[in-house]
Amino acid sequence: MTNCPKCPSETLVKTSVLANIPLDICPGCSGIWFDKGELEELLKKSQGYNPKNLELINPKAEGLACPRCKTKMSHGGLVNPLLLVDKCQSCGGVWLDSRELDLLKKLLGVSGGPSEMKVDRPAEVPAAPQARDLRSSLIKLVSAACAVLGFVGVSFEIYLYYSPAETVSHTPSLGLTSAGALLFVGGILILLRRK
Repeated sequence: MTNCPKCPSETLVKTSVLANIPLDICPGCSGIWFDKGELEELLKKSQGYNPKNLELINPKAEGLACPRCKTKMSHGGLVNPLLLVDKCQSCGGVWLDSRELDLLKKLLGVSGGPSEMKVDRPAEVPAAPQARDLRSSLIKLVSAACAVLGFVGVSFEIYLYYSPAETVSHTPSLGLTSAGALLFVGGILILLRRK
């Protein structure tokens, strides 16, 4: 996907509305990106005009970032010093703002074709559901089981400690209470780190 050099949040839409040449058009500002040779091909197909030289007049390296190779494009006149466009010196692509194609055709004496292109934004592709990580799920499940088992163990030891000796068959154990507390605290800490 290629982003518009003027509207970075917009994705250029490939369309063949001009002489069946696949051009990239911004749905936001209606600017057009011509890959190397596409502008010349379009002008040839428009009543047979054969451009001899589409180099920039007085280029300055202050243009926009190229949507293809991301280098800084040169800003200068195309055909006429008053028609200022952006051209990438690396890949040879040309960026025309929405009304510059019409002005270019007028300067060259070429007629025909639409003067401004409008395209719809591409439909957003829904994000793929994240695959559940089996290992992470297993760690969470074991941690939760340890926390529950530790809580039950500590609760049982507390119950034994506070119950009258004649009503219970076991005596409370400091070792079992410590093991239950470690299981509970360890399980809770692992669960909190996994969120």
